[in-house]
Amino acid sequence: MVQVALLCAIVGLPRSTFVVDIDTDRSVAHLKKDIKDENTVDVLCDARELRLFLAKKDGAWLRDDGDLDRLIQTQGILDGMEEMRASWRLRKPSLFGTGVLLGKKVVHVLVMLPPTMPGPRSEPTTVGNAHSASQLVLSMFDKLSRLLWEIFSRLPILQRDTITVGGLTIPFAPTMWKDSSLDKFWKVFRECYSDADLAAGAVIALPEETFILGNDLLGSHIYIRHCYPQLWNTCLDTFECTRHLVILGSPGIGETYFCYLILLYLARDGKTVVYETGRRKMRILFSGELVIQGSRSDFDKILDLCETFYIVDGMKPQDYKAKTILVTSPRHEIRFEFHKFDCGSFYMPVWTEEEIFQCRELMYSDRPVNDVKECFRKWGGIARYVLRYATDQDQQKSLDEAIGKVDLKALIKSHGKLSGDDKLISHRILHYRVNDDFTEQGYTFASDYVLDIIYQQLYEHNRAKLVAFLDASRGFDLYAVIRGRVFERYVHSVLPQGGNFRVRRLTVGPKHITAGVNEGERKVKRAVVDEDTKTVHLPKLKNVVFERDEQVTSADLATYLRPKASNFESVDAMATPNILFQVTCARVHPCKRKGLCRVLDLLGKPAEPRLYFVVPPDIFDDFRYQAYQHNERKKQKDEDNIVEKLEQFVMEVSYAHEIPRIKEAEGEDPMKKKVKKVQDNVTREKCGLVSE
Repeated sequence: MVQVALLCAIVGLPRSTFVVDIDTDRSVAHLKKDIKDENTVDVLCDARELRLFLAKKDGAWLRDDGDLDRLIQTQGILDGMEEMRASWRLRKPSLFGTGVLLGKKVVHVLVMLPPTMPGPRSEPTTVGNAHSASQLVLSMFDKLSRLLWEIFSRLPILQRDTITVGGLTIPFAPTMWKDSSLDKFWKVFRECYSDADLAAGAVIALPEETFILGNDLLGSHIYIRHCYPQLWNTCLDTFECTRHLVILGSPGIGETYFCYLILLYLARDGKTVVYETGRRKMRILFSGELVIQGSRSDFDKILDLCETFYIVDGMKPQDYKAKTILVTSPRHEIRFEFHKFDCGSFYMPVWTEEEIFQCRELMYSDRPVNDVKECFRKWGGIARYVLRYATDQDQQKSLDEAIGKVDLKALIKSHGKLSGDDKLISHRILHYRVNDDFTEQGYTFASDYVLDIIYQQLYEHNRAKLVAFLDASRGFDLYAVIRGRVFERYVHSVLPQGGNFRVRRLTVGPKHITAGVNEGERKVKRAVVDEDTKTVHLPKLKNVVFERDEQVTSADLATYLRPKASNFESVDAMATPNILFQVTCARVHPCKRKGLCRVLDLLGKPAEPRLYFVVPPDIFDDFRYQAYQHNERKKQKDEDNIVEKLEQFVMEVSYAHEIPRIKEAEGEDPMKKKVKKVQDNVTREKCGLVSE
C-alpha cells in the first residue's frame, strides 16, 4: 500500500480546497466517504451521491493558484475531465498509481455535489444545476429532513448531557456521536460468542447486516489465526508488570483483525475500551452497553483510568494510565516514541501454509487452489497477497517490481530499523522470524523465490557488492539467517565451477571419562583431533537441481546435485560419486543420521563417503567435528554402521574465489576499493593477522 495526499476542491464553492490522506489500495467509494468525513459542514448529502472527477485535462493537473476559485465556478469546468467510478482502485495507473506523479501545487480531485443539494455556506451552486427555484425549495426541505434524522439518530440515549464510566462522569462533547450500526456490532460481540467460537482456526461470522465496527467496508468475518489466542494470553500475562505493549508484524498478516479479536475478548469480559485507528481518524468508547464515537481528543479522562483498555491500530498512541496495546507494522516513527515508555514488545509471525489453506477453504473458496499455492511460493505467509489479492494481477506484479528495485545498500540499511514506509524492504522482501514466545529472531527473506531472484541479480550484475555484503554482515545476529541463505546460494554458484579449496579433516578421538560438575558425576567425552589444513581440487561439475530421487540415482559422474526442496534433510548438495556438502555459517551444525543415510542410499552407498561442511573464511579455523543427531531415542544399528564410514571435513569457500572473476567481468567498478579491502582482510585472516 502507498498513502497519497489528494488535494480536493468542491465545484461551485470558492475557498473549498482540502486534503484527504488515503491509501491507493482503497477504492473511489472509500475516497467519497473520507471526503464527506472531512467536510461535514459543506457536504450534507450521502457520500454515495458525490461525483468525483480527476482534475486533469490533456495530461495536466488543475493548478492551485489565484484562478482556481474562478475556474471551479465556471460553466464547463468539468468538460474533458474523467469521472471516477466508485469501484475503481485509487492505485489504477490512470488515477494516482504509486503517487509519484501527483505533482505539487495542483488539485487532484474535483467534487461535484448532487444537483438537488443547495450550495453549502449559502454559496450559489452555479454548475450543473438546472432545477427551478421551486425544485430547490423542495430539495432543501428533503435534505434538511434527512440531515435532521441523521443527527438525531446519532444522539446518545443518555441522561441529560453527560457520560458516566467507572464512576467517572464527563460531558457529552459536541464532537461525540452515536451510531446504531456500531451499537449493533458491539451488542453482538458482548452477547453472541462462547469460548468454543473463539478457537484457533475458527471463523467469527457476524449476523446478517452486522459489520465490523458497523462499517460494511470491513466485512463481517474474522478468521482466528492459530497464534491469536496464545498471543492474547501473553499480552494479559505481561500486563502484570507493564501497562504498555506493542505488537509488531509484517503488513498484511492480520494485525488489524487481531485488534478486532481483542475487542471481542474485552467485550465478553465487560471491560471498558477506547479503540483508536489511524485510518478512521477517530476514537470509539465501548463500556457495557455504551458505544460512543468521538474525536482523537475525546475520552482523555476515561483513558486515565487504570482499568481502561486503550487499543491503538497503526498510529502513535498517547500516554495514559490505561492498559495500552499498540498493534502496528514496523514503522519507526510510530513505535519509537512509544518504546520510550516502559513497554513490552511482541512479534506476530507470518502465516503458515496450513493457515493459508484453512482460511482459503473457509473464506476465500473462490480463489483457485493453484493460484494460492503459487502466491504462497512467491510471497511467503502474507495473507493479503496470497489470499485477498491472489487473482489481482496488478498486486501480484508489485512483488517483482519490488525485487527489481532492491539492492544490497537498501538491505543493509534495513538492519535494525525495518520501516513500514519502505514497502520494498519491510513486507515484500524481508520478514520477521518469530520465536514461539513471540520474541524476534531477526529477519529472513520472504521466500526462496525472492532470495533466488535477488541473488541472481547480484551475482550477474554486481558481484562486488555481493562479496562485500557476505564479509560485512558477519557477527550481526539480525543478519545471521539472511547471510546464511545468501552464502548458501554463493556456494552453489562457486563449487560447480571447480577450483582449489582449503580443507581440513575433522576427527574425534577415543572415549575418555572426566569428572562432572557434581560429586560422583562422570562425563564421557571424546578428544577432538583435527588434521592439518590441505588443499583439495574439485573438477568442474555438471550442475543439476533435482526434484526426484531418480535424478540422483541416474546422475553421471562429476555431477553437482542440489535439491529443489528447501527442507531436504541433512545436506544442501551432493557430488557424485561420494561427496556430501552441508553449507553453514554457524560453528555448530549437527546433522541427522537418518537424513544422511537416505542421501548415501541415493548415491548407492559409496565405499568412502565424505561429508564437507562448507563454511566462510571467518569460521574455517575454529570449526570442529560435528555430532550426529538421532531422529528417535532408540538408536538404529544400521544407521550407525553407515554413518561410521562417513569422513568429516571442513571446506573454506573464500570470497577471493570470486574476486578475479569480478575484476575481469566488471573492469573498473566503483566498488573496486571495497573489494580490495575485502580481499586484503581475507589474506590477513589466512596469515593469522586478524583476531576475532
